[in-house]
Amino acid sequence: MLYRYNTERLELNILSEDAASLTTDFFVRNRHFFEPFEPAHSEEYYTLPYQRRVLAAESTQLLKSQAIRYFLFLKDNSTLIGTVSFQHIRTAPAASCEVGYRLDQAYTGQGFMTEALAFLIPKICLSYHLNRIEANIMPENTASCRLVERLGFTLEGTARGYFLIQGQYRDHYRYSWLVDDPLLLFQTDTHRN
Repeated sequence: MLYRYNTERLELNILSEDAASLTTDFFVRNRHFFEPFEPAHSEEYYTLPYQRRVLAAESTQLLKSQAIRYFLFLKDNSTLIGTVSFQHIRTAPAASCEVGYRLDQAYTGQGFMTEALAFLIPKICLSYHLNRIEANIMPENTASCRLVERLGFTLEGTARGYFLIQGQYRDHYRYSWLVDDPLLLFQTDTHRN
């Protein structure tokens, strides 16, 4: 597993705490766009010291093979536009993890997240010897549901009261992708999110 990869339009990087100003700006810039789909965050979450602590904690999780998060940068101008994280990494017999992602509001609908996930999913499975990746998505997040469906994830059902979002335990659709499943990429969808 490398700390930096390049795709057609993106540079995917694991960041250290030295990059906290970039992540702070990203979360502040997209605060209102992300809020409906995330737990309630304190004001401290949107500060440089807090983001520095998060990145430091992620470095520890990476070393322990528990989680990994890549930050998506545009190749042409190095703008931070998103994140892809693989969390709760478990070795065999479970051999699974959960995927989560965020994309800057200004860059949705252009296929950047499809490009990042299609590239990273096989790498993560190979590096950690995973058999299964789960994505848990709120039903009203239709763009995210379409994204994983286009990639070949299978809807398994609804996890009732799965996660605390803005003060309420919300149902989530549970999708899965198995390492033997085809990772579907359609040429017509290459530049859609």
